[in-house]
Amino acid sequence: MPKSLPALIKILLRLLLLAAFLVPAAFLIAREENNYIEEEEFEEYVPAVPPRWYRSNSSGMTLEFIPSRLVAMRNEYSLSVEIVHRDELPEILLPYHDDSHTIELRTLFRADNEPRRQWIFRDSRDLAMVVASGSACFFGGESSEEEGPTGFIEIMNSDGAVVIERVFEEDLSQWEFRFFYDRNILISAETWFKRAPVPPAALYSAGYYSYEYPDMAYNDTAYNAEQPVVSPPAFVLLHTDFYRYSRSGALRAIDRIFHGELEEELDRLVFPRIAPLISPAREPGALPVFYIPEFILGAMNIEGARVSYTIDNRGRILSEVWRDEYDNILGEFLNTWYGDRLKSVLWRTDYDERLVEYEYDDNGNRIVERNFRRGVLERSVASLDGIDIEDIFMNGRLVLRAIWEDGLKISEERISYAVTRGSQ
Repeated sequence: MPKSLPALIKILLRLLLLAAFLVPAAFLIAREENNYIEEEEFEEYVPAVPPRWYRSNSSGMTLEFIPSRLVAMRNEYSLSVEIVHRDELPEILLPYHDDSHTIELRTLFRADNEPRRQWIFRDSRDLAMVVASGSACFFGGESSEEEGPTGFIEIMNSDGAVVIERVFEEDLSQWEFRFFYDRNILISAETWFKRAPVPPAALYSAGYYSYEYPDMAYNDTAYNAEQPVVSPPAFVLLHTDFYRYSRSGALRAIDRIFHGELEEELDRLVFPRIAPLISPAREPGALPVFYIPEFILGAMNIEGARVSYTIDNRGRILSEVWRDEYDNILGEFLNTWYGDRLKSVLWRTDYDERLVEYEYDDNGNRIVERNFRRGVLERSVASLDGIDIEDIFMNGRLVLRAIWEDGLKISEERISYAVTRGSQ
């Protein structure tokens, strides 16, 4: 009996060793089976990576890395940067995503509010191929009274140059800029515009049928096949810009050709954001727009015109020469600058000359505008705290004064010749 005890101990040890090998193997098999199920259900699963936090500014720059979210959000502006899965993309960005893209989400915070988001799609070289930035509600978040669904989307080529930029306005109208290059040099750009959809209330008042609900009438009468149907808004080519450079490669002029009739777009000249005369930093949806003064616009007939812009080394437009389709000069703009502020705009033709002068306060706000026709003052507007005082002159004499508040006329006073003469 004592001789058989060692043999029994050996048997027990062998059984224990066998169990030690079998249990982990069974655990690994079960784990592999679970992983197989997870891979079937979540084929594109990407492990979650905690976001990185930074102290930031209003432009969303990464000024300082801060390990703690709570500490980062104590600053006026903070920024979180994280890699996210395709399932987290907003619907508006799905058509731009490629399976090879890595998705980076940057969220800018001001206190506890979220004023802006930015999505960046990067390729295997870590090169940005798509950049989208906008308000939270632009990407499907909750809207606020302070900011509407504004934003922009940029699409790059393999060299990292922007080839298409789409800008979305708060009124749901859209701009699209298409850029063309020659050996990485920008040679031309097209500007397209799509109007905002017509509100249903306006369709109802006009007796039209909606393109959204073609089988429903916006009036109480029976369906009339001859009644017009509102078509969806579509992109229309407004103008094409051709860029000219000096021998050193600096931009010196832009030639712009207008296409068709621009109607109310005539008073605002939009330049693509990447043009050298525009600062690359801007808020989402904000377009670099140069407005033709209304006083000058009334004297212009620019349908089908071609414009040549002369630009200085600071990107400021110094002059504009407007020509018709036969290359005849329609008129010329001369801009006078004081630093970055436009001091005056002169429009002259063979038969007319109009001058607009501006004054600014210490903060750069425009507070005075004066309109001259052939050297004679016709109108002046002085602004202060939302109140505009408009004076109308005839033959150099004040004849009418109107007071405007937040764009609404609140009073009007006609100045008689006797009063004017007695005040001299």
